[in-house]
Amino acid sequence: MRKFLGLISIFMIISGCEWFKETTISGTVTNGGEPVSGAIVLLLESDTLLAGLSLTNGSITNSNGRYEIVRVEPGNYYISAIKDENGNLQYDKGVDMFGWYGERDTLTGLTIPQQVTVTKGNNLTGMDIDTLYIVP
Repeated sequence: MRKFLGLISIFMIISGCEWFKETTISGTVTNGGEPVSGAIVLLLESDTLLAGLSLTNGSITNSNGRYEIVRVEPGNYYISAIKDENGNLQYDKGVDMFGWYGERDTLTGLTIPQQVTVTKGNNLTGMDIDTLYIVP
């Protein structure tokens, strides 16, 4: 019993340490006010989507459009959501819908991608994407 209590004490000390904490990014993906389920949310180093981009490293939205990306390394990212319409796990221009976390341009109505900075232990919430586009 003493060993067990000792292990619990060690765990409590470690879990309070900054280096042990995981950083998460979370939000909701919607389109026209409706939740988008099954969208793949990616952290990208650039605000450019290229045809053939692999969609295998990210989070998938649930039926309410919610997502959470865990164990995010510190750095600067752009957050993109892609609805893989043909299920091939690649971004296909003219087929797959995509959207960005960012601010809406008042002149064009399009979302301008906004870079986010992740620091260790500081969770980012409310990273919502509210419009998906398709490039012809």
